[in-house]
Amino acid sequence: MEEPLLDFDAVDRLRGQPLDWRYKGLPPHVTTVDELIGRRVPVDGFTSPVAVLDGPALTHNLDRYAAFCAERGLAFAPHVKTTMAPALAAEQARRGAWAFTVANVAQARVLRAFGARRILLAHHVVDANSAGWLAAEQEHAEISCWVDSAAAVAALDAAAAAAGRSIPVFVELGLPGGRTGARGVSAAAEVARAVEKAPGLRLAGVAGYEGTYGHGRSAGGVAAVRRHLEELMRLAEAVDAETVTAGGSAYPDLVAEAFAGLGGARRAVLRSGAYVAHDDAHYAGLSPFPLRPALRAWATVVSTPEPGRAFLNLGKRDVSYDLDLPVPLTVLRHGEHRPLERVTVTALNDQHAYLSDPAGEVEVGDWIACGISHPCTMFERWRALPVVDEESRVTDLVHTFF
Repeated sequence: MEEPLLDFDAVDRLRGQPLDWRYKGLPPHVTTVDELIGRRVPVDGFTSPVAVLDGPALTHNLDRYAAFCAERGLAFAPHVKTTMAPALAAEQARRGAWAFTVANVAQARVLRAFGARRILLAHHVVDANSAGWLAAEQEHAEISCWVDSAAAVAALDAAAAAAGRSIPVFVELGLPGGRTGARGVSAAAEVARAVEKAPGLRLAGVAGYEGTYGHGRSAGGVAAVRRHLEELMRLAEAVDAETVTAGGSAYPDLVAEAFAGLGGARRAVLRSGAYVAHDDAHYAGLSPFPLRPALRAWATVVSTPEPGRAFLNLGKRDVSYDLDLPVPLTVLRHGEHRPLERVTVTALNDQHAYLSDPAGEVEVGDWIACGISHPCTMFERWRALPVVDEESRVTDLVHTFF
């Protein structure tokens, strides 16, 4: 029987960590997770602002992706850099994840602290210290990384020789105008030949990332994604790759469609990450699946200095803003929830959200629930997030490690 992908007992021990001033938004006098359970957010002692995870939405999203991968014969290596939350990684492992994906050595070290035994480091490792750690860690876990040049191959091969360990690598394919990756199939195949000549490296497969090329679900965006994936399939055939991997949370359906045409016994690996929490703006308009937004940020109206304008004590330190501004959803006043009709966030400062409120829907002291855009830049702002049920009662606490 195969060992678990993660040490579930190590994850469970997080529940015993004391709570104190390091965790913003939590009730000041709560010191344990057990004391949080059953409290209603935001009214039972929480301070503003506070971010929460919708438990039923999380479960729905996790289950939906697990089912999709099973239906399409895809191995799943969820991109944990989105959440950096071992508790959520454990849920992905319980649902059959084959590996975890991260973006750098620091993130890989977090997962190794919780016993992760197979990690795709979807980035390039060329500095000597990082490469040395990667090589040495092969004694305990299988950790692969990307290469797209002879220089990257040489750097890793030197680290492998020094550690006396073999490093598995994926050749990354890129296209002109994209991000990293060897430019085109011919150049990527040359890198693969360099890997085969490097005694300290092993060609684990080929990798791509289609999100760089697509911009929305327009015909042009979809066509650009398909072109990249077609080139990735060509590369896999050219180098006889054991494993082919791609996939963010915007185009998993197109990745699955392309991977269905893989020849031989190649393993097809999907690497989506943002799907876990989804959102109310960016991915809401991109994902092909009926996912549910699972992140909410609660904050209070602290000022209404002039007609049509109000301010929340919620800012860039608390919510993502790199793609879209937060989306005001509901107001809580005197214990009653009601949807907001015309209130929008027009700007953010470090600790303030500017609200346009033309109909005078909010007043000082109101709690406002906001949806977010781009979960990848939301989780990093919170060291702990309460998980709540349909009645906004806390059922658990998720720790993050950025």
